[in-house]
Amino acid sequence: MATQTKKSSKRSPLLKLAAQAWFGLAGLYFLWEAMNYRGIFGRLAELQIHYFGAYAPLLTFLFLFGLAALPAWLVLRFLRRREQEGQSISEALTLQIKRGKRLRTILYGFAAATTVVVVGFVVFILFLLPSPQGNAQTIAASDIRTIAVKEGPARLVGGELGTIVFFGQDWFIGDDRMAFAPYSAAGEGRLVRVFVQLEAKNKTQLANITQRPAWSGILVEGGLPGTARVLFNSLGFGISEPHYTLYRDEYSMKIRYWLQAIQWTILAAFLVLFGRMQTRRVKKLEEEHGNLVTPTI
Repeated sequence: MATQTKKSSKRSPLLKLAAQAWFGLAGLYFLWEAMNYRGIFGRLAELQIHYFGAYAPLLTFLFLFGLAALPAWLVLRFLRRREQEGQSISEALTLQIKRGKRLRTILYGFAAATTVVVVGFVVFILFLLPSPQGNAQTIAASDIRTIAVKEGPARLVGGELGTIVFFGQDWFIGDDRMAFAPYSAAGEGRLVRVFVQLEAKNKTQLANITQRPAWSGILVEGGLPGTARVLFNSLGFGISEPHYTLYRDEYSMKIRYWLQAIQWTILAAFLVLFGRMQTRRVKKLEEEHGNLVTPTI
């Protein structure tokens, strides 16, 4: 019996470390899926779009992370309960203080990482997206594979819109409903190099969209949301690399990035708030521990 207890005590730190590592890996993995719109995250988002016409990115991430982290949380909970068996009040308080400080460090660590994400979004929006200023480049659809395409103001001519995809993203603080269509010369096949963002916020506006001799806006290299990429691929369209997206205006080009930055900022604020609450809890526990070990006269 004593031998089994000894083996169990040796395994506990390794099991705890494995559970903690699982937390971190699960968070990083589903964050990668969310940023790239791939894997389980992408499929769950597609189901939401199919049934509701939109999906909630942050809620989808938190749901998947919570589901993946549940086994690790149960393991840690079991280990904590076993650790507390047979402890004195003083030892139990010492252990709670230690765990409280560890949790506070984790919360502040995640808050710092979230802040880095926010800064990344802001830098991308302010410095890496093309400017709407300057002379518009006129690009013929038949020449788009043979000329040097520049980001910025552009005017597309000589092509036609293909199949339109329409989807929405709900950010709780706001939402964006967007429609995109491939733009190419007649007979070019289903490998697309240019997409056009259309002025449609609902299905009624979508039905009123017609072909035009020219489309003007801001051309961005890449720029097609991951959701739209998946939807076009499911319809049999290939996406050329590099590809370009013509946004109607600067607001349309930047809004989804600003909404993401604001939402990540709110998440960082909540993490800092929980960290401060944990600091107060640790101080209270330390006071209780101090009163317990201080002899009374």
